[in-house]
Amino acid sequence: MKFILNFAFIFLFLSSAYSQVFDISDLENENDSTTEIDESIDLYDKYNPVFGGDSIRYRKGVKCMGQVKDYYPNGKLKHKGIYDKGKLTIYKNYYENGQLERSFKVKGSLKHILELYYKDGKLKSKVDYFKKEELIWQDFFPDGKMEFYEEYDKSFDFYISLKFFYENGNPQNILELIEKKKRLYDSKEYYENGKIKEEGKIIHNIALNDYQKVGIWKIYDENEKLIAEEEYVKGRVINDKKF
Repeated sequence: MKFILNFAFIFLFLSSAYSQVFDISDLENENDSTTEIDESIDLYDKYNPVFGGDSIRYRKGVKCMGQVKDYYPNGKLKHKGIYDKGKLTIYKNYYENGQLERSFKVKGSLKHILELYYKDGKLKSKVDYFKKEELIWQDFFPDGKMEFYEEYDKSFDFYISLKFFYENGNPQNILELIEKKKRLYDSKEYYENGKIKEEGKIIHNIALNDYQKVGIWKIYDENEKLIAEEEYVKGRVINDKKF
């Protein structure tokens, strides 16, 4: 993965069936607080088993069940989550200005979604989890333009797509799977002005778990004029020529 984010998540409404499963109580009216609420708002991740959290949260000596809310010292809502035997299932965290900071929700028994926000409310990151693994990871610049996109096959053995972008919105590097059985990819690198810098094919070497250049690669100047060609075998140049 590009990097590890700290997370937390969104819920708005619960169906009656879901409420029965988690025995939702009237805790929200008790202004439940902990000694931890002055710490960073990412501390709740340790209660989320999807992120590998192995901590159990207690309230008055009992494992938390149902809805729990925490507040900042100024009285603003900081955290709202649904707990099952002390473990978080879905939740939202907030900045002190009241803006949603992060959200975690369930999309079926195997799927979860994490969203992280900037203080002005714009989406910062979105991660789709499948079987507790990051299947799709997206990052965004503060102005909303995409910065990074990563998608794995559901086996988690290889990429489906990997993309990086410049702050102006133009692509920087694009890797797209074109032949799944061969693990063959189309790859392009771009200048910041949007012109192609180089392009060619990449293959996923399963034995080495390595992504290697293969075949003819074309290299261009910033005006997209062809200036060189390189031939690759298993990631190594065997022939090249200049124009």
